[in-house]
Amino acid sequence: MNEPTIGQVKRALDWWSCSERFRLLVRTDPDGARREFALDFNPDLIRFVWDPPGSDHPSIRAYHDFVEDKRARRARIRSESAPDEPRFKAWRARQIARNRLDSGGYDDDVSHAPVAIELADGCSVGCWFCGVSAGKLAEVWRYTDANAALWRDVVSVLRATIGEAARWGLLYWATDPLDNPDYEQFALDFSRITGTWPQTTTALGHTNPPRIRRLLEMSQERGCRINRFSVLTERQLRQIFTEYDPEELTHVEIVPQMKGGAIPRADAGAFRLRAKTAPAILDEERRKLTLLAAAQNTIAPPQAGTIACVSGFLLNMVRRSVKLVSPCRATEQWPLGYVVYDERTFRDADDLNRQLEAMIASRMPLTIDPDDRIQLNPALTYTRVADGFQVTTPMNGLSFSDPNLAGYVGSIGDRVSGGQKTAGQIAFSALFEHGVPETDTLTFLSRLFAQGVVSAERSS
Repeated sequence: MNEPTIGQVKRALDWWSCSERFRLLVRTDPDGARREFALDFNPDLIRFVWDPPGSDHPSIRAYHDFVEDKRARRARIRSESAPDEPRFKAWRARQIARNRLDSGGYDDDVSHAPVAIELADGCSVGCWFCGVSAGKLAEVWRYTDANAALWRDVVSVLRATIGEAARWGLLYWATDPLDNPDYEQFALDFSRITGTWPQTTTALGHTNPPRIRRLLEMSQERGCRINRFSVLTERQLRQIFTEYDPEELTHVEIVPQMKGGAIPRADAGAFRLRAKTAPAILDEERRKLTLLAAAQNTIAPPQAGTIACVSGFLLNMVRRSVKLVSPCRATEQWPLGYVVYDERTFRDADDLNRQLEAMIASRMPLTIDPDDRIQLNPALTYTRVADGFQVTTPMNGLSFSDPNLAGYVGSIGDRVSGGQKTAGQIAFSALFEHGVPETDTLTFLSRLFAQGVVSAERSS
């Protein structure tokens, strides 16, 4: 038997993530697991996954290098997703800081892509746990001559507005890309205009192998290194693994959504709604978190609260709508796991250009203005402490203190948490009560603004 390839090692790890039966069998009878799950090597070789420390086997080192390369690429994509437009770039940086406070280490896996575009209204799959509560498929935006012309103009406007970062946009959201028979045509135009084929995540990976093979080939040829299959059942996964050999799926991530899968679902959208009447499903997701933490020798974090990955514009071509959004932990106010800062409609590409500029102008200030009303990020819990104040979430926290200026720092925290004062009023009060120059207080407020602790509501 030959040494396993990266694709073969990945397949065994996919089974480990997807099948409770595999995880049980591989501990007691690895060769039996090999036979039952049609692997090309004895999975005891990768025991390091569930029984640290690791292995020095060359196949495992090669797989580690492969994973590290993916992580480096993701980090690069996240960095390169920062728009060229300075107001947009600064706004995105604030959203990342805010979500880092809100979601802790979960934010490390969020690309904060600058744009996502839906090519349908709704989704045919109907996952009961959908983190963005996709509705039933109502309409698909086909690649007609008129739509194709509009599409190219829309992508050109986005490329001009966002800059180079537009190439890391997505062509799905609360939709499945493969619901649109013309998805590849739209993606091809997108790649020609922006320079990169968009990453695809689909729950229909077990259907239409000729189409999917061609899609994977086209994406690889045009700069997309990773695509994803969300898999709802073990039967679907067996279908996929029977159809495709391990090498074909080396660059396809399997996202296990079946019973027995080890990857936790986000407490957002449809899952969050179901959990209100069936809270036991939260216990199952926490069990998965514990299992993953044990495998990685870490402490299990609280339940993930979003699948959103865009800090920027969300378009729907059927409805001709555009929103300004950014990830957050799902709440009663934002149950889908993302904040909507603005929402508009557009008629054509020129109108879209006007709407994008209006959103940037009104929602993405570079600095705090003295007339801006300063409000605490609602996800934060505010606490006044002896020498200042602190803000916390279940995932993170920040402290602001100065023993020599405890009253001043604490008063800034109190006024910010009240949410009723403008920056100028806060600065004037600090001058009057504590003798601190107004410019110093405005600088302090700007620091809180950049760290995602406060928002600045600009009067129209």
